[in-house]
Amino acid sequence: MHGKPLMSASLLTVAAWLGLVGCSAETASLTPLQWVKVPGLAPNGALLGPGASGAFDERANFTTAAFRDGATIRLYYGGSDATGAPAGISCGHWRIGMAESADGVVFTRVPGAGPGGAMLDNGAAGAFDSQLTYRPVVLKDGAVYRMWFNGSAEPFNCPPAPIALHRRIGYAESSDGRSWSKLYDGDGPGGSVLPLGPPGSIDEQQVGYVAVIRDGAGYKMFYSANDATNTWRVALATSTDARHWTKVPGKLAGGAILDTGPDGAFDFACAYQPTVVKERDQLYRMWYRGCVARGAANGPSRGSIGYAESNDGITWIKLPQPTPDGSALGVGVAPAFDSGGLTTPSVFLDGAGWSMYYAGFDTTGQYSAGLARAAP
Repeated sequence: MHGKPLMSASLLTVAAWLGLVGCSAETASLTPLQWVKVPGLAPNGALLGPGASGAFDERANFTTAAFRDGATIRLYYGGSDATGAPAGISCGHWRIGMAESADGVVFTRVPGAGPGGAMLDNGAAGAFDSQLTYRPVVLKDGAVYRMWFNGSAEPFNCPPAPIALHRRIGYAESSDGRSWSKLYDGDGPGGSVLPLGPPGSIDEQQVGYVAVIRDGAGYKMFYSANDATNTWRVALATSTDARHWTKVPGKLAGGAILDTGPDGAFDFACAYQPTVVKERDQLYRMWYRGCVARGAANGPSRGSIGYAESNDGITWIKLPQPTPDGSALGVGVAPAFDSGGLTTPSVFLDGAGWSMYYAGFDTTGQYSAGLARAAP
């Protein structure tokens, strides 16, 4: 699925970088951010470990999204309950919860009205999100909190059930960020947000793992697109009302705006789960998950966080970062909570510095939430 490049990866990077500089010299002098992991109080340095017995997140939490709301950092995340067998996250139900912090490090769970204290429950039987409701992304948009999330009617990987290959994007709204109402009136299957692409397209099988920003009078959705080979890339859609979306083809193969990397790259097998910050005019920053190889049975691969920049939010240039493999943030050293891999970065500029909340898993497959910070 990956052909031989016409140029070496290094030459492509240089050529693309020169093109970016030609559009705007402002980005040429940017110094790479130096990310430093911040140990949390949960096991093995995590910020947030598994919930209590009977909680919606009893087995694990991951797919994080965070932002500052006044004096509080709100951390939304997906959590797995203890249903299903065998034990683990592959057969359970996933729901969405939230924790809050004054310093961004010590978090307190905020109980919701859903099962086990969840804030957002699964959909009814037959709904596209009846089994999994996770990977929340929240945008405070005036007086409305808008949430986009992943939904599936299938468990992740629970034999003899099929592997979850039908993820869709759901939408919910809230007036306070705590009590949420799902809306099933989108243009995708089952009232989900985004239609799938036609056969042969980069998003014919699944869509999910989004980042949404308000940009001028409209909105940009950077979504993860999954093709028939189960390969994930990043694509773009725009909207004037945050509810109905138009896909905007990118300049890469299949209309992607961010593609997988060449052989041997940290993002050879996947490049998805974006988080995007528009720092100023003509400077968009993206962090995304890259994986060097598929995991067993399409399960979790090692996973690290990559970085790209854009002048317009459509044409993106991957920029190698000062780590051995060129990623922005890599795995921890065992027994750290993220010694197995990293997923779902959520980055925002917080005062004078940057915060990256992310999910990590250890070498046993246990998922937890973590934090890294960088000076400007």
